[in-house]
Amino acid sequence: MKKLFSLAAIAFLSFTTYAQDATSTPKQGTLEKITAADDLFIMTFSSDNWVNLPSSLEAKPLRSRGFSFMFMNEKMNAAGNFGLGYGLGFTSQNVHTDGVLLYDDVTAKTYFQKVPDSLELETNKLSLNFVDVALEFRLRTAENSKGKRWKFNAGVRGSYLLQSHTKYEDINGKVKLYNTIGLNPFQAGVTGRIGYGNVAASVYYSLVNVFRKDKGPELTPLSIGITFTF
Repeated sequence: MKKLFSLAAIAFLSFTTYAQDATSTPKQGTLEKITAADDLFIMTFSSDNWVNLPSSLEAKPLRSRGFSFMFMNEKMNAAGNFGLGYGLGFTSQNVHTDGVLLYDDVTAKTYFQKVPDSLELETNKLSLNFVDVALEFRLRTAENSKGKRWKFNAGVRGSYLLQSHTKYEDINGKVKLYNTIGLNPFQAGVTGRIGYGNVAASVYYSLVNVFRKDKGPELTPLSIGITFTF
C-alpha cells in the first residue's frame, strides 16, 4: 500500500505539472480558453458502510474509513460552467463490524458470525481495493470576488477488484486473510459531489453487491465523505 501511495504522489506531481502547462496563458495568436481546466485531481476520505447489513450485526462507521483518488480531465462548454469529467483512479473501501466472515464448504457460501461480547477485537474489517473509471456531469457557477465557485457533480463509477482481505486484531495479535471467497470482482455505482472552492461533500452508492449472488451476504456499499479537488 505504501508503494501504491508513493506512485500516486509521483503521478500527481507529474500530472499537476502537465496541467499547469496545459492551462497556462496561451501564446499570442492562439485561441484563448475562457476558463482553465479544474478538478483534475480528486482525493476523498470517506466513512464506509453497507446499507443492508444483517440486523443481528452492527457496523462501526467511525472506524470504517475509506480512501480514494482520481485523475480526471474535462470537456466543458465555452463558459466553463457545464460539461463532462472523466478519469481513472483507485478506491479502498474498509468496513468494520462486530461479525467475522467465514466460509462454509458445504453450501459454498461466505457468511457472518457475530463476535461474542466477551471477545474484544481492536480491528475487525473487510477491505476491498479497486481500480476505477469514472464519468460525471459537472455544473459550476461563475467565480466570485474571491476566485471561488460552487460546484455540483453527479455521475457513475465502475470498479475492478484488485485485492481484498479481512483483518482481525485483539490483544494477542492480528490475523490478515487475503482473497475472501465469493466476492464480486466488479462494482458499479452512482456518485455525487457538492462543494465550494476546493472542498466538497461526496457520496457513493453501489448498484452492485459486495458478494456474487448466492455466494455471500447481500451487502450494498455506501460511502459518505469529504473531498479535496486540485
